[in-house]
Amino acid sequence: MRILIKIGSALISKNHKIDYSWLAVKIQQMAALQKAGNSIVLVTSGAVAAGMEINGLQERPQEVLRLQMLSGQGQVKLIRFYQAQFDIHNVPIGQVLLTHHNFDKEKELKCIVSIIDAYCRAGVIPVINENDMVSKDELSDKERIFTDNDILTALVGKNIGADLTVILTDVDGLYTADPKSGGGEIVKDVKTVTDDIFKMATKKTNALGLGGMYSKVQAAAVLNEAGIDTIVANGKYALTDILEGKSPRTFFHKA
Repeated sequence: MRILIKIGSALISKNHKIDYSWLAVKIQQMAALQKAGNSIVLVTSGAVAAGMEINGLQERPQEVLRLQMLSGQGQVKLIRFYQAQFDIHNVPIGQVLLTHHNFDKEKELKCIVSIIDAYCRAGVIPVINENDMVSKDELSDKERIFTDNDILTALVGKNIGADLTVILTDVDGLYTADPKSGGGEIVKDVKTVTDDIFKMATKKTNALGLGGMYSKVQAAAVLNEAGIDTIVANGKYALTDILEGKSPRTFFHKA
């Protein structure tokens, strides 16, 4: 099974730093799934958070150029950690940096799909992130395209033929009201993403995140339309428990 896993900023960062202990555990779980015969594709956020850590910053800057610089520094630190941890489990990885422009041109899109597919067939986990050094859209409040990589995940998933997408975040799934405000009940199954479903989804996020639950529902809608089941779940739970429905989650059913 080709499983696309997305790790967002709200989950990967803690106190404006990468939560390395949590990430190491999640890498072990992804490596185990890979060794069990699945093809794992990873979309990760965290480059800006890693850059802030390097520079000792406690607040996310607003200037786009500064954010691009932080992302460039952080991307190196982040991918080194991924490589070192996956090496422990003897699972190779390859980095893939993308912008939304890559999906607009047929030739570039075919190249992306070909590379990711080749990695999967070779047993290499593609580690995908937004290329902030080329595109400023994700960093600008006015021009956000990938909304914390949720929409990037949807574009990748539908084009590489993922069998299942798992979007990991810091809440248990979609709620009928904002769970961080102490209300609502979890929505366990979504057969069709309707306007009512979107109304349940908050756009609130943390200081490093961009999309909130709203962008995750957007991504799920795109993936479902492409025939891909999608799970939104809390990254504090083990991946096997999430996949098997042993922990809370929202399951968005493919069309």
